[in-house]
Amino acid sequence: MSFSSGTNISLSPCFSPSLPISLSPLETVVNISPKASLSLTKGVADLSNEKVTAAMKRWFLVGFAVGVAMPIVGGGLLFRWWQHTDRIAWGVRVQGVALSGLRGEDAKRVLAQAFSPDRFASIAVPILWQGRVMQQVRLGDLGVQADVERIMQDALRIGRRPQWRVSLRELWQGWREGISLPMAWRWEEAKLRRLLQQLAPQLEYPPQRAYLMWEKGTVRLIPHRDGIRIAVAETLKRWRQALAQGQWKALPIEADPWHPEVTTEDLAAIDGVVGQATTSFRVSERNRSHNIRLAAVRLDHALIRPGETFSFNEIVGPRSPRYGFQKARVLVRGQFTQDFGGGVCQVASTLYLAALRAGMTVVQRHCHSRPIGYLPPGFDATVNFGSLDLKLRNPFPEPLYIRTFVKGGRLTVLILGKKQPNLTYRLIRSVRTFGAVREKVVSDSSLPPRARKVADKGTVGYQVTVWRWHIVNGTVVKKERISTDTYAPRPRVVLIGASNNNAPKPQPSLPPTPTPTTPTSEE
Repeated sequence: MSFSSGTNISLSPCFSPSLPISLSPLETVVNISPKASLSLTKGVADLSNEKVTAAMKRWFLVGFAVGVAMPIVGGGLLFRWWQHTDRIAWGVRVQGVALSGLRGEDAKRVLAQAFSPDRFASIAVPILWQGRVMQQVRLGDLGVQADVERIMQDALRIGRRPQWRVSLRELWQGWREGISLPMAWRWEEAKLRRLLQQLAPQLEYPPQRAYLMWEKGTVRLIPHRDGIRIAVAETLKRWRQALAQGQWKALPIEADPWHPEVTTEDLAAIDGVVGQATTSFRVSERNRSHNIRLAAVRLDHALIRPGETFSFNEIVGPRSPRYGFQKARVLVRGQFTQDFGGGVCQVASTLYLAALRAGMTVVQRHCHSRPIGYLPPGFDATVNFGSLDLKLRNPFPEPLYIRTFVKGGRLTVLILGKKQPNLTYRLIRSVRTFGAVREKVVSDSSLPPRARKVADKGTVGYQVTVWRWHIVNGTVVKKERISTDTYAPRPRVVLIGASNNNAPKPQPSLPPTPTPTTPTSEE
């Protein structure tokens, strides 16, 4: 409200309206009635109360915020400070041993005393095999000890997680309910494996493979028998879990069925002989006879699965004294000499001829450097471990099975398989001779003067091509060329006693063997 000078205001009913009141600027008089005075006083009071109330609210909010923030900030600072200490959270126990609030080194001492090796080393744990106790083993023998360092790391992680919410939840859980940790254990893996190796001979028994017997012209099948062996990986896995959890009431050994390499089902389809060959040798050559028998035994009962390639060297093995072979006559670059394994080539050649008659596929084969006496040229196969091998593949959908027999001076190789009455094979050799047998005289001081001795009869050259005819129901349906071999002519070597007078004169060449002009059958 504002008043200007010279203003006439009627303020009370006692004044006459006809009597104007003139107020000078310096003599302005305001006459307020009691009612108006009370209203004005109340307005001023209301305005003051609103300001005070607003101020009080602001201070209350500030005080409340400070009151709330101070414990939070203080608690947060205290929490962060505790996380950087080495004290274990409240309520933490390790397998019943309380560690609340202990420093790291103190907690280690407490655990080391509670879980000292002396208390556990003598504990005997039963080893179970198929539900039976085989023996007792002490934990100390397995190297079982409390892993204090690892459990301390686990205990110190409680309340110190990367996520602060997880840490607070763990601290709250420890305060209210407590946190129990299982003791961590360690052991020596090598001792566990050594124990299984020691028990294996007592627990395991190997399987027996299936065999085929050839008796009086018929095939007899001897069925296989499964064995049993320790499942090492599964056993160690279960033992690790049990030891890690401190559960060692018993340590069971897991078993696996042990199947043989050749089962009854593998041989069920074989019903007869599909190929065979027989060669002769001199029993008087004892070392050579021994080598032939040894190689034949290793070859016997070999199974060639459908599509599989058979390696002679892999089955027979190295020809060395370590593998039982003896020194005997061998052919090296056309010359006869003595070496370990002499006679093994005869076993390979007999097998090769039987394989050709059985219809097997020739993957690798080498002929000799000169014709040999126990088989016609073209049917031989020379082998040398590490360089020359005989490899044969089974092209049939059924397996093939090798049997060998040595009786007296005869070696027989049978190839058993699924007989095909409508299919037969016939081997044809085409032979061409060339060259002449020349005589080569060699002086030998061990002979009397002018004494003569034939060391090598020599031979003409041969070029031999072997064909295999596939005959179905009496009709030739395929002519398969197997090999073309060339045997160089060899001179006739004559040893003559050394003489001081005249040197030996070479003899004239022997006439060559006539060359066949038509193919000749092996039969």
